Amino acid sequence: MEQREDGVLAGVTVVRKAVRSARLQVQPDGTLRVVAPASFNVEEFLQRNVVWIEEQRAKYDRLAAAGRGKEDRLLLHGEFYRVLPGVRFAIDGASGCVTSPSTSILKRNLTRMLKEEVSDRLKDYPDLVGKGVGRISIKLQRTRWGSCSSLGNLNINLRTVALPETLREYIVIHEATHLREQNHSARFWKLVEDHYPDHRTAEAELRRYWVILERNRVWRSLQDAP
Repeated sequence: MEQREDGVLAGVTVVRKAVRSARLQVQPDGTLRVVAPASFNVEEFLQRNVVWIEEQRAKYDRLAAAGRGKEDRLLLHGEFYRVLPGVRFAIDGASGCVTSPSTSILKRNLTRMLKEEVSDRLKDYPDLVGKGVGRISIKLQRTRWGSCSSLGNLNINLRTVALPETLREYIVIHEATHLREQNHSARFWKLVEDHYPDHRTAEAELRRYWVILERNRVWRSLQDAP
């Protein structure tokens, strides 16, 4: 049985659980999550780890630097846009604005855009796709950029639409490679490298963008929209 104590300490979520020892995690937005036994002294535990906590927060702050001060703008295709109310969904690159009647309609249109793009990009990699892909689903996932099921169904995180083109391409290649190799074996990475030689840099950039998106209030509102 899991019990939560939200707001017990500033910026800390405490989860009381039947565990033998406490676990501490610094989230990309700088908040803390502690999983601990019922009688465990969380405040003392945090004091003992204060140096490590500040090191982790500083690391995330460095990763999030490009998004600082732009948390209220929509990150789309690697650029930040102001989101304005409008009678229809539209992207105006010249003015740096995106209009939409509502957050839900914005989410639906971004989903449509990304699904069409993923479908088109997969056509460029027939050696990976083989006889074809099963279902392509676009969802706002909380922990990963995408996944591939054993049935050949691809799940791509809607957050992918926030990324620059080269990283969007990398995610498609990465997940399409799973159609050939289900795990992250040496053979998997060799196939990825054949199609995207600079994949190590891409992985590092994805970590940086993930932190930026975790701190972005527009993307947070999309997470909660139907």
